[in-house]
Amino acid sequence: MSYGISVQNTSGFIQIDATYDNVAVYASGTMNSSYTGGTLTKTAIPASAPSDYLIFCKPNSESGTHRLTLATWLDGSGFSFFNQQGNTTVISVDWVIAVRSRDMPTNSNPDFGLEVYKLNQEQAFSSNNQNFRCLQVSFDTITSASQSEATFTAGSLANVFSLMSGKTLLGRLPINSSFSALYSLFVEFDYSNNTIKSIGAPVAIQQLPGGSLGGGFKTNLIGIFR
Repeated sequence: MSYGISVQNTSGFIQIDATYDNVAVYASGTMNSSYTGGTLTKTAIPASAPSDYLIFCKPNSESGTHRLTLATWLDGSGFSFFNQQGNTTVISVDWVIAVRSRDMPTNSNPDFGLEVYKLNQEQAFSSNNQNFRCLQVSFDTITSASQSEATFTAGSLANVFSLMSGKTLLGRLPINSSFSALYSLFVEFDYSNNTIKSIGAPVAIQQLPGGSLGGGFKTNLIGIFR
């Protein structure tokens, strides 16, 4: 037999073990959402951040229904969260940049707790970090711009973040002979029904004819950082 540790939550997800990496909060903050034609709000990626990171978010005010999509800049310098096309209401968005436990900065004032290491001596988990606790996950193959993907239902969406990294831009679809809609994959936070889901919707209208949709693979993931 092999020795190690495996911790699972009530849903059967492995939260801690000596094989897989946990992710933890590397940087976090609050910013305004943006919309096409409005004021662009951009948050810079910390210069010290590793190249391998995930971006999560949730609306700061946990009420109503909000759709957000992630836009990252080609030079890798920062990111923004955009509303669906036609929605000009700016909201405050809480964001988290999460990295693997092995990539967290050295803790100069560690507390007592638990550290778990993999066979290669890389840290897989530290209780001194603000770690991600998975609530639900699913995997989808995108085939249509109007395709409604996984819907997660929770008893409460208090402090629940959604993964925003990964597949976002879907492509362009024609509106008429002169204009097309740029489609992105949005995350919809519905606090009235305690649901979070992914759905394709337009993020901008462009004066470009034609267009086509590109499919792709999407990881849907929600959880809490503690």
